[in-house]
Amino acid sequence: MKFLRVEWTKKRGVIALLATGLVVTSFILGGYVATGNLNPWGNRHYYQVLNANFQECHTLSGVQTCSTEHNVLYDAGALWVQRVTSGETPFGCAPSTTCGFKYIAMSAGTTAPVATDSVTGATNGDCGKPTDTELTTNGFARALGTVTDISGSSPKSSTVVLTFTATATQAVAKSCLVNQSTAANANNIQLATATFTSITLQNLDTIQITWTISWTWT
Repeated sequence: MKFLRVEWTKKRGVIALLATGLVVTSFILGGYVATGNLNPWGNRHYYQVLNANFQECHTLSGVQTCSTEHNVLYDAGALWVQRVTSGETPFGCAPSTTCGFKYIAMSAGTTAPVATDSVTGATNGDCGKPTDTELTTNGFARALGTVTDISGSSPKSSTVVLTFTATATQAVAKSCLVNQSTAANANNIQLATATFTSITLQNLDTIQITWTISWTWT
């Protein structure tokens, strides 16, 4: 009887071992199908890259000229996006039809922006801040751009486009992508700013601003 008990115990041990082996094998194979990696505890490196690009096209006396300039993506603006995507409460306001980076503002200032600039709130959330001043007259008050959303797979881009028409002589040298429709708003955040060679527009001259937000993920 003891002999039979030993044999039965061994059989149960073998069965348990085989079952464990099948579970581990299934886990590894399932991980391979999902990630392409035989290491079930490894995975592909999934990431997202947010970037902003700037272009301006101005028409002076009927002659159009375009330029693409380097821009700065602010830490504070990127943090707002990160908090939204991670489900946290962002600074200022939650995304809505009246809160989002779809408004374009202008400045005549030429101070180069820095990613670490303080660019939030009623004072520093205006275009050009913390140093320069946002334009609010002569046809250059900030306004809602035409938004084209992203679609399809990575990499894809969305655009915010707005044409300003001068109502008087006005120099412009800076554009900002902001989240509110009015300046001096407590919820203001600047996402990105671009400086370009100063342009003096006369009455009825135009300048079209295009901000392109690119998303890359894998």
